[in-house]
Amino acid sequence: MSQFRMSKAEMKAKATSIKAWEVPKSTSAFAPEGTWSNKDNWVSDLVHGSTWTAVASLFSLGLTWWEGLLAIFSGGIFICTVIAANGVIAAHTHTPFAVTCRASFGWHLSKFCVVSRMVIAWFWFSIQTYTGGTGITQMIIAIWPSYRNFPNHLPASSGVTSQEFLSFFLFWVIQFPFILVHPRKLRPIFLAKGIILPIVALGSPRSLRKGLPLKADSGRSQTGQWITLACNIGDFSRYSKRPSSAAAQVAIVPFLWVLTAAFGAIATCMLKETHGVVFTTVFQITDLWQGSHSGRFFAFVCSAAWVLGYIGLNITANSISASNDITTLFPRWGLPLGQMISVTVGVFGFAPWKVMASASSIVSFATSYSVVLAPIASILCFDYYWVKMKHIDVPALYDPRGRYYYKYGFNWRALVGLVVGVGPNIPGMGHALSSSFKIGGAEYIYASGVCWGVIVGGGTHVILSRIFPDHESLVPDSIYAHEVLAERGARALEGSPRAGTEDGESEKEKEAGATTYAKEV
Repeated sequence: MSQFRMSKAEMKAKATSIKAWEVPKSTSAFAPEGTWSNKDNWVSDLVHGSTWTAVASLFSLGLTWWEGLLAIFSGGIFICTVIAANGVIAAHTHTPFAVTCRASFGWHLSKFCVVSRMVIAWFWFSIQTYTGGTGITQMIIAIWPSYRNFPNHLPASSGVTSQEFLSFFLFWVIQFPFILVHPRKLRPIFLAKGIILPIVALGSPRSLRKGLPLKADSGRSQTGQWITLACNIGDFSRYSKRPSSAAAQVAIVPFLWVLTAAFGAIATCMLKETHGVVFTTVFQITDLWQGSHSGRFFAFVCSAAWVLGYIGLNITANSISASNDITTLFPRWGLPLGQMISVTVGVFGFAPWKVMASASSIVSFATSYSVVLAPIASILCFDYYWVKMKHIDVPALYDPRGRYYYKYGFNWRALVGLVVGVGPNIPGMGHALSSSFKIGGAEYIYASGVCWGVIVGGGTHVILSRIFPDHESLVPDSIYAHEVLAERGARALEGSPRAGTEDGESEKEKEAGATTYAKEV
């Protein structure tokens, strides 16, 4: 947290000059002079309000509870293969997504991948912040019931009431200082979140009454809900000590996701039977408890727990990943400025109160954008295993004119894979956002858009790379960062005065000294 402690003079400088945000280049950086580089990570967790209400959102599309769970599980199994594979890649190279994708796409084309992920992170950052504001409303009503009748001074065309916007802003204010702290400094909060939220997720359905018979209906795959994780996973799996750990962690994700969603499905189905409506957020459920003193107490406690969950989710899954992307695009200015942009432009720029007017619009947007992220994730995966044959020159990833620059900064094979993977789904994206846009038979391709993007996009890249190989980007063996740093350490020791006075030093001692130097750097 010390990295964010500033004197009054530093605060004034950063408020008046963009130059004050510039960060010094790390002494261990692989990039040539004039190029900046930084690193950060985020910690992923699954138990939160969005997962708990996943099936409720699918109800608005006509699915039943068991079809929703089946869609989530089957989609998760499919995309989990890509998630695990990309997690293992980062565990080997110890590089984040924004850096790793340079090996597959080229220096400049990789920026399109970074911007694509940043946009979807901003979108969910905005949505989760607005949803968290609903929790603030429940907490205030539990203390002061008159807040429910807070007068509205905003026009109907704004899509939000004064009460809703005030609660949204209060959540943003509460969340703001946490956004500026590195996740590793927030371990106590994440520990509390990991203990409290499962209890709340289990307890909420048990507080309801009556069961119900459930009917069958139609549904479709929800792989689009997972594809962002296939890109994001590298940002935290790169800290794994063993690549097998990354694979093992992701293998359990579909089960945990479905388990969390199942408790939300139980509560949603019960409430649909007793109240005749589908509740799409956890805070609509806590609002039912506000009729008594004890009910308001539990509404406050549960709402506070879910609010904590949304803050933790925004920090790890949205703020850090989006800020890391901004830092990769503009590395000179560092992560803090990226976080400031994410927490302001990323939150308010999407006008989440407009998006939240319909649960269907949320699913439609996330699914439609997933057809862009799907080929990005698959090309990254397929390139590493079937083109590069698991051999990467890690230091070259930081060189803007290195072996992964390709021609004009673009790997045309990956570009063709993106076009083939995304192109046929563009009509479906338009139809998802506006039903008046007729696409005919293209809807069948879009219905399996993520599968199409993963298989066709990644497969096209592999075929073209095999037929027209780029020999410069292929290396016989991997070159890792620690090896280069150890070599630097050896050269530094040889050139130091100490090296000239201890010619009798054994090779083992020199190697140990070089390794120590690498760790210190």
